[in-house]
Amino acid sequence: MISIGSDDLRRIQYFIFAVQRLNGMADVLATWMANGTMTGWDGTPARFADCEAAAMAYFDARPGQEGLRHDYLAALRAARQIDQTLAAFLAGGAQGDLNALLEQASAALNQFAGMIDRLPDYPGADLDAPAFRTEARHCLSLRQAA
Repeated sequence: MISIGSDDLRRIQYFIFAVQRLNGMADVLATWMANGTMTGWDGTPARFADCEAAAMAYFDARPGQEGLRHDYLAALRAARQIDQTLAAFLAGGAQGDLNALLEQASAALNQFAGMIDRLPDYPGADLDAPAFRTEARHCLSLRQAA
């Protein structure tokens, strides 16, 4: 039996929320990059290989954006890594350094916000990027002093 205090439970819940937001945004952006349409995320885990393939095709059709391609793929890798970190954290009985996890989630959210801002013509940028930055700040606010 695992015993988790309410403060830690709230922090774990927000860490999971942050990872889910990254999954959802990766999926939404992949759909937009693939066919130019905006869809709601269906809640399934992001298929990062599909997201990367959509990004590669999107950037292949837009020469001159090599820097953005590189940075976007790095943001996808960070989202995939934090998703794997969440899986390992949960498999390990939700034991670990919550401060470090919240910092990693915050960094990944900020990295994605920066990419959202830079994507030309992405229709949700004015709402999504600020929301991700707010969520990143909230992750940091949940850290506790050691």
